[in-house]
Amino acid sequence: MDVYLSTVATEGIACPNVADKLPDVPAAAKAEVDRNLAQLDKQLQEANDRLATSAGEGGSNFVQNAILGPLADKRAATIDRISIAIGRVAERPTGLDELATCSLGDAAAPSQKPTPSQEATPTDQATPTDQATSSDQATPPEQTTAPPATGSATPDPSGSQTADPAAQTIVCPNVADKLADVPAAAKAEVDRNLAQLDKQLQEANDRLATSAGEGGSNFVQNAILGPLADKRAATIDRISIAIGRVAERPTGLDELATCSLDDAQNSADAGPTADDYVDIRDVPKAEQPEAGENASTGTYASRCGTNRDGHSNTDNLILAPGMSDGAQLRQDYVGNMSTDAFSTNESLAAADTTCRTSDDRSAYFWPTLRVRGSDDESAAGDDTNNVGTPVQPTSVKLEYRGNLTSEVTAAPRFLRMISGDARAASNGAENARPTFTCTGFTDRLTDKYPICPSGSDLVRVFDMPSCWDGQNLDSADHRTHLVFPDETGACPSGTEAVPQLRMTLTYDDVPTSGDVPFAVDGPASEQNDPSTDHAGAIGVMSHRLMNTIVRCVNSGKNC
Repeated sequence: MDVYLSTVATEGIACPNVADKLPDVPAAAKAEVDRNLAQLDKQLQEANDRLATSAGEGGSNFVQNAILGPLADKRAATIDRISIAIGRVAERPTGLDELATCSLGDAAAPSQKPTPSQEATPTDQATPTDQATSSDQATPPEQTTAPPATGSATPDPSGSQTADPAAQTIVCPNVADKLADVPAAAKAEVDRNLAQLDKQLQEANDRLATSAGEGGSNFVQNAILGPLADKRAATIDRISIAIGRVAERPTGLDELATCSLDDAQNSADAGPTADDYVDIRDVPKAEQPEAGENASTGTYASRCGTNRDGHSNTDNLILAPGMSDGAQLRQDYVGNMSTDAFSTNESLAAADTTCRTSDDRSAYFWPTLRVRGSDDESAAGDDTNNVGTPVQPTSVKLEYRGNLTSEVTAAPRFLRMISGDARAASNGAENARPTFTCTGFTDRLTDKYPICPSGSDLVRVFDMPSCWDGQNLDSADHRTHLVFPDETGACPSGTEAVPQLRMTLTYDDVPTSGDVPFAVDGPASEQNDPSTDHAGAIGVMSHRLMNTIVRCVNSGKNC
C-alpha cells in the first residue's frame, strides 16, 4: 500500500502499512480488500488535511483527541472489514488490529511516497477511546438514550456546544428496535455488538460529563459525537454482516450511527417508576402444576455462600465471552472464584470455589440489586449505567430439582444456563422470566418489584432451563441447547430432562418506602425495568457430584 504524507510545518501523520502485513489475498476477496486498502489511504489523507488546517485549535491534546484518535477508530473498522473479507474464503488473518494506530512524524512532501522504513509504527499514545471525526453527520431519526430519551433530538449542525455538558446527555437511535427477527445462528454475535453499542454510548457520555470547558466551539462534535458515530458505524456494520451470513442482510442500519445532544435526565430520576412496583399482598396466589406419576421429586442443595468475598464484575462469560464489560451491568457471583469474561473451561475447572464441597466449582451469577435514594449518583467503579447502593443477599439457595413428568439424567460438565433476558424491555417478553416474591408470601409470584410488608423480606427466584438437547454445552443463541419444560412440566421432543437449577436470593435490608426503593442492575437502554432480571450459571461439577444429584432427585430425597 502506498502511503502519502501531507506537510504541516515539520510534521505529518504516518501509519503502519497494512498491505505489507497481509497474507496472500484470495482472488475471491481481492476486490473488497483493495477497496478497503484504498479507504485507508483516503482516511490518512483526510487526517493530514485536517492537521494542516487546524493549527492553533484546541488545547494540548487536540491532535490526539480530534485527529489521531478518530483516525485510529476509522482504520480499525476498515482493517476489520479486510480481515472479514479474507476470513470468508480463507483463514482470517490475526494481529492486523495492531496496525490501526498512527502517529506524528517528520513529514514527507505531499507527492512523496515513503518507503516502508519511513512509515511509523503504532505507539501507545494513539490508542483512542473518545476522540473526534468528521462533522458531516446526518440528522438522526427518533432516538433513545442511555438511559433512553423520552423523545427525539435534533443536533446542532455546527456541532457547537451551547449548553453546559453537565446538563446534557448523548442520545442515539435504538438499533435493537430496528432489527427484525435475528436468526439463532447470528444472535450471539448480534447480542455482543448490541452490548458494544451500549458501552460506546456510556463511554461517550462519561467523556461528555468530564470534558466541561475543553476545546473550542466544535469540541463536542469533533472529540465526542464524531468518533462515537464512527465506532457505532463499525459495530452496526458487524451486526449487518452477522445477520447477512445466514439470512438477508438488513439495510438502512447505517443511518442509526449518528447520535446527538439532548437535555440530560438526572441519573437518580432515570430508571423504574412507581408503576414498576406492587404490594405483594395485592398479588394473587400462583397456581402450581402438579407432579405426575413418574415425576422426580427430590432435591439437592449446593451451599456456596452469599458473595461475602465481593466477587463482582461487569462481564458475562456466557453472552459475551472475551469482552470486558460485556454485560453492561454489575454481576454478583458465588461458586467459582475466578469467573470473568476471559475464563475458559480449563480455568474454571482449576479455580477455587466458595461452595462447601470442592466438587462444585460451578459459576452462579446474577445482576446486582441496589437500594436507591433521592440523592443517588451514578455507581462508582466499572459500572456507571446504574445508580444506588449495592446490597448483597442475606441468603442464596442453590437447589437442583427434578422434572414433573419424568426422571432426570446427568447434565454434562460446563453446560451453559441462562434464565431471563437482560434486554427484555427492548427485546420483548419472549425470553423474560422475572420472578419476585416476599418471605411469608412465596405462593404469590410477580414480574414487578414487590413491596414487602414489615417483617417480610424481598426474594428473587431464577429457574434455569432443564431440557437438554443431549449434545451441546452451548448454542448460538445460548438458549436452544437447553430449553424450558412446557406448561405441564414435560420436556419437548428431542430433549432430555436434567436436574433443574433454582436460585433463590433473599434480602433482609431492602427498604419498602419511597416510589422506587430498589432495582436490579441493567444495561443503560433498559432503565432497570424489572422484566430484565436474569441469571446465569455454568455447571462445573465432578461426575461424582452430578451422579449424587441425579440419585437424590430421582429417589425423592432432599439432600
